[in-house]
Amino acid sequence: MISKLWKAIASVCSVACVGMAAQGAAQAQPAFPQKPVSIVVPTTPGGTADIVARLVGPKLAQIWGQPVVIENKPGAGTFIGSDYVARAQPDGHTLLLTFSELATLPSLNKNVKLDVVSGFTRIGRIGSLPVVVLSHPSVKAQNMQELLALLRANPGKYTYSSNGSGSALQLYTEIFRREAEVDIMHVPYRGALEASLAALSGEVNLLVQFANGNVINYITSGKLRAYAVASPQRLEKLPDVPSAPEVGLPGFRLDAWYGLFGPAGMSNDLVQKLNDDLKKAMAFPDVQERLGGMNMLLQPGTPEEFDTFFKAEYTRWAEVIKDAGIESNH
Repeated sequence: MISKLWKAIASVCSVACVGMAAQGAAQAQPAFPQKPVSIVVPTTPGGTADIVARLVGPKLAQIWGQPVVIENKPGAGTFIGSDYVARAQPDGHTLLLTFSELATLPSLNKNVKLDVVSGFTRIGRIGSLPVVVLSHPSVKAQNMQELLALLRANPGKYTYSSNGSGSALQLYTEIFRREAEVDIMHVPYRGALEASLAALSGEVNLLVQFANGNVINYITSGKLRAYAVASPQRLEKLPDVPSAPEVGLPGFRLDAWYGLFGPAGMSNDLVQKLNDDLKKAMAFPDVQERLGGMNMLLQPGTPEEFDTFFKAEYTRWAEVIKDAGIESNH
């Protein structure tokens, strides 16, 4: 009888201890966030990544009840801002909103001591912008067939602009050059805006650029001529511009993607919460309207899907960069 009584007491104590331990664990892991969150953008203000961050940031602040500060840390081809986040504490209070260029950093610059695969946690993909082949109207080619004939008949004569050696726009044009089997001369500029202005003024002949709102306006107003989008289908906002397969370039598939990252070592629960909250921020009607106006295709998904996608992008571009012998000038 006494033995049974002691067993009953021990059982009650065991349940109580487990409950207290669980309560203690819950207290040891406070709700996120406990202080302001910094979203680092590794480019200058005004670019697409910066615009996306300033659209999403206030919505996350609203969801979290904590301020969200957008910090621009440009330089060295996005390395400075990216490295800053990689060195931060993996507590979710320092995040990185960046784009395709993160996947190309180590392949372009051998001096960059940043492992972009193991150095970051992939939180969520935001969306992507399609890429389009453009020219100044002075180029005497009305369609892609005429453009390819012109370029092949004049190797090295025609020029294209980019936002720097080893930049996204040079890589896009390198893919076009290889698929189209043409020889065109590279003229690097300081940024994507300057590269677009060079094409608008006729300072260079060609531009392979993502089809954001500004570029669509350049096309519809006749300031730039569009030959093809690097996608399997035509774009809703550019219905008269053929897709790459339609112009005989089925392998020409490109987009500029954007996503949210954190330092390596973040807990799975925190990553999932950030992913869920990012989706909530992207679902606000005014955010969707603004991003849609930029021609961005929203692509929310799981952290696991973004991780798989990023690793594939890293491998893909490493091969392209090696084969083309491209190096960054940053």
